[in-house]
Order: sequence, then C-alpha cells, then structure tokens
Amino acid sequence: MLPGGILARRWELVLAARYLTTRRKQAFITVITSISVLGVAVGVAALIIGLSLATGIHQEIRARILGANAHITVFGPAGDDGIRDYRDLQESIRAVDGVVATAPVIFDKGLVVSEISPSGLAVFLKGVDPRLEGTVTDVAGQFVAGRLEDLDSGGEGPERIALGRELARSLGVGVGDRVRILVPRVSLAPWGVQPRGRSFEVAGIVESGFWDYDSSWAYLSREGARRLLGVEDVATVIEVRIEDLDRLDGIREAIAARLGEAYPVTDMIHLNRTFFAALRTEKLLTYLVIGLIVIVAALNIISTLILMVMEKVRDIGTLVAMGATSRGIMQVFMAQGIMIGLAGTLTGCTIGISAAWALDRWKAIPLPADVYFIPYVPFHLRPFDFSVVAFTALIVSFLATLYPAWRASRLDPVDALRYE
Repeated sequence: MLPGGILARRWELVLAARYLTTRRKQAFITVITSISVLGVAVGVAALIIGLSLATGIHQEIRARILGANAHITVFGPAGDDGIRDYRDLQESIRAVDGVVATAPVIFDKGLVVSEISPSGLAVFLKGVDPRLEGTVTDVAGQFVAGRLEDLDSGGEGPERIALGRELARSLGVGVGDRVRILVPRVSLAPWGVQPRGRSFEVAGIVESGFWDYDSSWAYLSREGARRLLGVEDVATVIEVRIEDLDRLDGIREAIAARLGEAYPVTDMIHLNRTFFAALRTEKLLTYLVIGLIVIVAALNIISTLILMVMEKVRDIGTLVAMGATSRGIMQVFMAQGIMIGLAGTLTGCTIGISAAWALDRWKAIPLPADVYFIPYVPFHLRPFDFSVVAFTALIVSFLATLYPAWRASRLDPVDALRYE
C-alpha cells in the first residue's frame, strides 16, 4: 500500500496519472518529468552495476582463494621440522562436527629451472597426496592438461610435477618436458656441499584462474616432496575441508580447542581478513557515492512537482471548491512523485540487471591478471543488493514528494481561483 492510503482514494490516483499525461500546453512539464524518470533510472542502474561489480570481485577472489586452498589449515608446533603424528591429528580433526575431509601436505620454496629458462624462477612447492588432495581443495578440477592422479609415479619412471599455467608458460615447458627443482637445503657430494635438487617430468598444467597461484605454484606428490627435501614421513600442515562455510569460524575454533595451543589453526578468510575488509569498505563507498545520483534525481522530482503545482493552481482551487480536502490534494501530488520514482526504478532495474548480466556473461572488461589477480571484471548481483537499491530509490522518491505536495495542500482556494 502506498503511503497515506492513496490506493483507497481512486480519484487522487486517476488525477495524478492524468496530470502526467502529455498535453500540448504541458510539453515543458512533460520534458521535465521525463528527465526526472531518466535521472532515477540512471541512478538505479549505476547503483546496480556498481554493487554487482563490487560483489563480483569479492566473491570471485574469495572463490579462487578457497578453491586453491583448504578451508582450514592446521600448522605444526613452532620450531619443529613438521607434524610427525599427522595421522592421529587427522583422526582427531575428522571427529569435529562439520569437517568433511583432511589431507597432509608438505610446503616449501624452491627454484625451478628449464632449458629455456636456465636462470630459474622462484616456485612455491606443494607436496600432496593425489588420492586426498581432491577432497580438500578444487585443484583436481583445475588441471587443463594431465590429471592430479598422474603425480603419483608409483615408484616407476621419473618424478612427476604439475605447474601453474603461467609458470609453465614462463619456463617454456609443457606436459612431457622436464624441469629441475632446487631447494634451499644442502647435500654432501664428493665435490663438496651442493644444493639439493631433482629432475621432474611435467605431468600436468594447472589453471586456478588466480594469477598469483598460476605463476608461482607447483604440485608434486608428497613422497616426491619428501625425497626432494630429504625429510622424514612428516607433514608441514594438515588441510581441512568443511561442509558449510557459514560455520567456518565456529569449526575453526572447535578444531583449535580440540588440538590445543601447540597446533595453530587458521583459514584463508582469516589470513586475508584485511583484504576482504577493504573490499567490503569499497562496496559501501560505491553504494554511498553512486547513491548521490539518486539524490540528484530526487531533486529533479521536487522541481517537477513544484512546476506542476504552479501549473495546476486553478485546478487545485476548483478541486477544493468541489469538496476536496487538503489531504486529498496532497495525495495527488505525492502519487505523481511516486509514479515518477516507480517508473524510473523499474527502468533502472531493467537496464542495470541486463547490463550486469551481459558484462559478466561475455567477460566484456578484461584485466591484467598480474595486477588484479583475476583476468576479467566479474559482475555478480545478489537479490539483497537489488532489493536495497530498489527500496532506496523508492524511499528517496517518496521523500522528494513531501514538500511540493504539502505546498499544494496549503494553497488558499480563493486565491487559487483568482490566479491567472
């Protein structure tokens, strides 16, 4: 129901609609009305596109980070070379309500060398269990060449490794080519102390869609990582996947309480909380800044209604003489402003939703992935954002009607009938 019970008073609504109908003598008023509708539409469309942009960037980066990483990560005690009792810890973690899967992982850094790039590139090594990694991350579905299972050589043939797509491109290698990995550990040889290193066959190419990972990450089996690093049967971290991300904080705290202070527990959202907080702040500022367009459109509605009141002074006097109340006169002009706001809101919603869908569907705005982490500008519109924009536009349009409508209701009928 519109404010003031206007739907219950049919004559006010009909008269308001007729006042907005084009007439030859009202051409100027009609132009101003059209501009008011267009102003609201532009503001609403800009808000929808801006919020869908901010939401898209936030959700896309969040999804890519969580896709390449586990939901929760458990680290070993400070100062230890790794987690030796990782199997017992896995059993304990899986007993926590909401935990779906766990997997032991070995992390380290190194240098990857190829024939085309003999100077080498820095690489982040992740030693995984090919049978378990797909249960805690989405990396198995990110192979554009080869498979996650191919990392396990079964003790036969050369050691195998999978490279991020950008890393493989920089090294000039593909599936079947060989690279050499050097790590910051030493081994004794007849000719002296040498950095540890092994040759690997490229068994897969991974594309996560997140440039930072695709340009610097390499995946190998956990057994291959152990042999490369010369370590015992340990895990650097235990990765954990949960059933419901909305319970992330609670499950993380439950795992931490179960394992004790010796085992630090964190998650990727917590590790990147400052970054995600900045994205949320950016979204709020987008809403406030672009929302000023709707405020300007509301000023146009005020101007339109004031001109309409000046144009209809004699009509107002006639209506009052026929028995119309001040409240009825006020509702006529309130209805006009609400009609303008509703028409602009519907038009703006149609334009904004269509534009956001098209821009996201065809990835119309590419980005340098090495700067923005993602290759294109995503637009994701949530029903909540759409509802807030539409509600805000309608409320602002309604508030813009109050002063002109009040002024119209305060006109003296005798002066109004004398007005020429």
